[in-house]
Amino acid sequence: MLKVYRVNRVTITNRPTHGWRINGAVIRIGNFLDIYNNTVCATISTLADGATDTFSCGGMKGRYMIVHIPGDQKILSLSEIGVYGYLAGNMAVDGAATQSSTFMSWFAEKAIDSNRGLQKNTSCSSTLNETNPWWRLDLRDVYKIRKVVVTNRNDCCPEQINGAEIRIGNSLENNGNDNPICAVIPAISAGESYNYSCGGMEGRYVNLIIPGDMKILTLCPVLKRSFVNMQFNSRVDLTDPSAREKVLKQLGSVLADKGFKNVTLRWSQTPKRVIQKVNADKSHCGNGK
Repeated sequence: MLKVYRVNRVTITNRPTHGWRINGAVIRIGNFLDIYNNTVCATISTLADGATDTFSCGGMKGRYMIVHIPGDQKILSLSEIGVYGYLAGNMAVDGAATQSSTFMSWFAEKAIDSNRGLQKNTSCSSTLNETNPWWRLDLRDVYKIRKVVVTNRNDCCPEQINGAEIRIGNSLENNGNDNPICAVIPAISAGESYNYSCGGMEGRYVNLIIPGDMKILTLCPVLKRSFVNMQFNSRVDLTDPSAREKVLKQLGSVLADKGFKNVTLRWSQTPKRVIQKVNADKSHCGNGK
């Protein structure tokens, strides 16, 4: 698939005749060219001639989707395959958020907009002061959820998050607040993010609710940053600031062509100029004196 995706589901359409040949086929998702190192999404027990069936992969992560039939003397024939998912990363940013009430312009979707609001009146969500305030994320499909990352506000009142429950499931009864509990948040320091393991719980909806009266639920988005240190040799004199700037622009252009557009490049230190001496071979061939 050229890039790593989280695969929600795979659809298989069988051939119009001799459909029994597909019986026992295995669907695998992963990042390995050795098919048996990839994870099994589903096994096709049987599929009628010309029929289409959908197999849930629960957000499995991989670059390759493989269909194979184990055993000897097998023939694999497929009329059509569909793979449905999204680029691996934060599932929340593609979801739809709502909350029990809204304080001024602190809308529910601000908790997932990737613009981390750590200053007053910036991009965090917040409810009014109320009984049992809640926030819900609709992932638009059913996933196996390994972890939920929650970021607390930094402007004031970090203790407001204390006691919040993270719930995951497929029911909208009581606005989704009756779904099974993944974790209870005892406390999160101001402006900090914390990971809560959900062990692959399945669900379309992720809820946060603070039980009790006179409560306010405020959530801020998670800021994802990656740092890569690079070291390289160059024939260009990188002690020259203009030369260093040119190298960064060239590198940025290459990364953009590869799809990495939100990248900040800088020198962590001023490069040192090293002149390498080449030792001439003074030995002589043959028996010359």
